[in-house]
Amino acid sequence: MNDTCFVIMPIGTQQIGGHTITEEELKKKYDFIIKEAIKKSNPSLQVLRADEELNPGSISNDIFTKLMHSKYVIADITYPNPNVFYELGIRHAIKPRTILIREKVDFSIPFDISHLRYIEYTQQPDGMSNLSQQLKKQFKFYEKNPDKPDNQFLELCSFTNYTPTLFSASEKSKEELSADMFGVLLSNPNLLHALISNSPLSDNEKNILNILEQHPSEAKNLLLLMSKAGIITT
Repeated sequence: MNDTCFVIMPIGTQQIGGHTITEEELKKKYDFIIKEAIKKSNPSLQVLRADEELNPGSISNDIFTKLMHSKYVIADITYPNPNVFYELGIRHAIKPRTILIREKVDFSIPFDISHLRYIEYTQQPDGMSNLSQQLKKQFKFYEKNPDKPDNQFLELCSFTNYTPTLFSASEKSKEELSADMFGVLLSNPNLLHALISNSPLSDNEKNILNILEQHPSEAKNLLLLMSKAGIITT
């Protein structure tokens, strides 16, 4: 998804401060202003919204996948929509290259995100073109600084050297690395024999080695358990 730009925005009818914008109006705004502005500013991008090319049975997982792997995410924060802010929070916590946009309207942004920078756009005749120019500048900045933190959470993570570790792959222990190496040798008998050819083996050692070669996976687990138990040292 290195060429994907995922757009976060309300999809259903929205109401705020006496203003109502219908689902159809939001779709038109997406199709003719937001999407066109993105494509004009960076023609190489595939632009997607949550209701496009997603599997009906697992829409949440599809959205999460887009948030995790899209090169860019653009969030329209015009309306205080819970889904928009939830998805924006997820993206801010896991990856940079997120751009906020907001239509020029007469109601305020929620306080929690009022400090965040955003690109303002309008639905005037030149609105799409002006938005495209601003997005082009932002895309160029990210091309030069692809991993630069672009929100307060990522900046704090960078400053404190914090990396979320709940689901990250942990480094293998010395015992696990030794077991992996032993497994590789057992799965390649010719390599193993070449390495020990200068060291004569007893008949008993040869028998053990032959058995281990026939069951490399069990042999690897055995070595790991013996190492952790302190029976052998690596």
